[in-house]
Amino acid sequence: MEWPTFLLLLAGGFTAGGVTAVAGGASFLTFPMLIAAGLPPLVANITNWVALMPGNFMALPAYRNELREMRQEVRSHLLASFLGGAVGCVLLLWTGEARFARAVPWLMLTALLFFAFGEWVKRHLDRLRSPSQRLSPRWILLFEFLLMIYGGYFGAGVGIMLLAALAMAGETSIHRANAKKNLMVVALSGSGILILLPSGQVAWLFALPVFLGASLGGYATVRFIRRIPAQVVRTLVLLWAIVLTTYSFWKYG
Repeated sequence: MEWPTFLLLLAGGFTAGGVTAVAGGASFLTFPMLIAAGLPPLVANITNWVALMPGNFMALPAYRNELREMRQEVRSHLLASFLGGAVGCVLLLWTGEARFARAVPWLMLTALLFFAFGEWVKRHLDRLRSPSQRLSPRWILLFEFLLMIYGGYFGAGVGIMLLAALAMAGETSIHRANAKKNLMVVALSGSGILILLPSGQVAWLFALPVFLGASLGGYATVRFIRRIPAQVVRTLVLLWAIVLTTYSFWKYG
């Protein structure tokens, strides 16, 4: 890898780490950059998945009190996350490069819709929090399982939709919801470790700068970027995602 490419991916990961701390949407920045760096779409997706995965583990200590309280209740959610993620990862490897490349525009569009409307869905599901209106836990687990299949296959925007699912389940505390969401994504990551890492599809030299940049960016830029209204950051990421989705339909559609 040439140094300009390394520095570009490092800067992209750094920016993604800061944006994730406020608004989410890291994959909208890092996945296209890996493709621009010369990786095929399938390899770029798996490399991006692996590069951003450690950040999920690093978020858990901040929620140790909430996780201690929900130790018993999360087991079924973790199982759904692990199994759904495993199915998604297997599908990703089974479909192969050509099919995944054709699916990229639709995956980008799905992620865009998740990112654009996830918070709106979450807010408007507050009415389901009353005991008489909550969805059955079985339906919640089924939704989470299907969502984690998408998470194992592509993953962009999955965190936002998980928060919406937890709102449907009646979770009223944003801190508990974030703690449970992060733990479920870690379970998803566990299946990815077992399936994607041995696949030989990870471009480690490209994953390293994204991982380093995202890790540093999440810590170093959080104070600065929090001075910018979160809605402004989300709007900028959303506009960028619209451009990328439109371009992906032109190139791969």
